[in-house]
Amino acid sequence: MRRNLKVDKFRDKKVIAITIVLAILFISSIILYGKNRNKIFSNQDMNNIFVDSNEELTDIFEDNSIDNKEVLVSNEKEKVDVSKIFVEIKGEVLRPDVYELEEDSIVKELIEIAGGLKEEADISSINRAKKLKNNELVIIPNINDKGSTNIFNEISTESNELININFADISELKKITGIGEVKAQSIIDYREKSGGFKSIDEIKNVDGIGEKTFEKIKDEITL
Repeated sequence: MRRNLKVDKFRDKKVIAITIVLAILFISSIILYGKNRNKIFSNQDMNNIFVDSNEELTDIFEDNSIDNKEVLVSNEKEKVDVSKIFVEIKGEVLRPDVYELEEDSIVKELIEIAGGLKEEADISSINRAKKLKNNELVIIPNINDKGSTNIFNEISTESNELININFADISELKKITGIGEVKAQSIIDYREKSGGFKSIDEIKNVDGIGEKTFEKIKDEITL
């Protein structure tokens, strides 16, 4: 009996000791939590941080988007502002062909784009500083071809005198046989409405220009 009483007392003391230790640990945890509470971010604080960050990033992307749009618009305007012409070059160049150039290009630039001159090219009668026109034909003669210079010059001059009905203004259109100011304006109105002439025959669709007039002017006009 005495032995059992001792065992029971020991167990009671052990339980009490464990209870006291647990209580001390619990109280210590509460005290530590209270001290460090201000250092811990609440969920609401974290959400605010991410919301603010997202808003700042959105603003940055939107600003960049606006800048990029402005750059694109500016580039498009530059593309539109630069007019193009089509010019053909034949004769003594390395790559004779039809080339697309900027409106203010000169003969020298055309020759360079065509690969340059051949060894037997004759440029004594070529004005390399001459400003090119749309649909112009430039012919570089051979130095060994006697009388070729005059022939080539005549062909080039003839082609230059053709009136481009897609680009000519009123004063140029009036140079066409039988075309006065009224008909010249009608030609301009038609090409603006239809998006330009697709062939010289299409000029017969312009008011005041019929088959007879076309037969008279067909050798004076081009596209």
